[in-house]
Amino acid sequence: MSDIASKTIRSPNYPSMSLRDALQAIGKIESVYRSTPVDRESAAKLIGYSSLSGPAAKALAALAAYGLFDRAGKGEARVTPRAIAILHASNDDERRLNLLEAASQPPLFSELRDRFSGIAVPPESGVLTYLNRQGFNPSAVRPAANAFLETMRFVEELKASESHGSKVLEDIEFSGPKGGSDKTSFGGAAIGDLIQWESQGALQFPRPLRVRFISDDGEWVAVEGSQTGIPMSEVIVESKAPSQKTGPTFHFPQEEESLSPAQGEVEWIRSRLGGDTNVRLLVKGDMGPKEIGKLIRLLEAQKLVLEED
Repeated sequence: MSDIASKTIRSPNYPSMSLRDALQAIGKIESVYRSTPVDRESAAKLIGYSSLSGPAAKALAALAAYGLFDRAGKGEARVTPRAIAILHASNDDERRLNLLEAASQPPLFSELRDRFSGIAVPPESGVLTYLNRQGFNPSAVRPAANAFLETMRFVEELKASESHGSKVLEDIEFSGPKGGSDKTSFGGAAIGDLIQWESQGALQFPRPLRVRFISDDGEWVAVEGSQTGIPMSEVIVESKAPSQKTGPTFHFPQEEESLSPAQGEVEWIRSRLGGDTNVRLLVKGDMGPKEIGKLIRLLEAQKLVLEED
């Protein structure tokens, strides 16, 4: 057997995107969920994928490779403190330090930096040759090299910006509830807006909820499915309601006032069936196709019982 045939083909563990692109992606997730857990499929949709497909999984893995996204339970992940420190840094030095640490996180990138020590951005031909000689899968060599080289160019831009202002950092769109601001903006909610509630530094909702009521003095807010008064000063607007001449209203019948969701429950559906008949579906736990199928069968069985009566 020849030496070439006996070599083990390595599958390089590398981010599928550059650090610059990873920052754009994690900013989109953080702008909605902050540091609370998010299921991976929802995260994939926020960064442009229709489902948790193979490419979407690779993209989320790239965020994790830079230390920007981490597991938070079965099927869930959360934005890491490093990502928060980059997106909402108190100063440019803090952000730059965390960015440089993120660039050095992927093991393959560390290996390549050691190999080309002393060269800020190695030549592409040299990186490709090195990866091929290490026995990497040929189909992965060029994508891995591109991700590494793009990240190294970004690092050099960051270093250059130390003495020329923060233009490189300003060019990255760090998303926030108002867009483009490092600091979270509070207040300014209107009826119909999707909001998050932050109290004592912690987010109070598992997901953004829609405003259904604002007090006459504008100091208090109420959201769908809840009677709790929320201080306007602690509200973060995640998504503005569509523009319209008059604000939407959300009917909240008197008889339902005592039916606020229990801890861990989420109001999944609310609908008027006709006349005085309304329905609310409160869900605790996962609600996927399997669970919906069981619910449909239960309702069909109840329908048969009522028809027999």
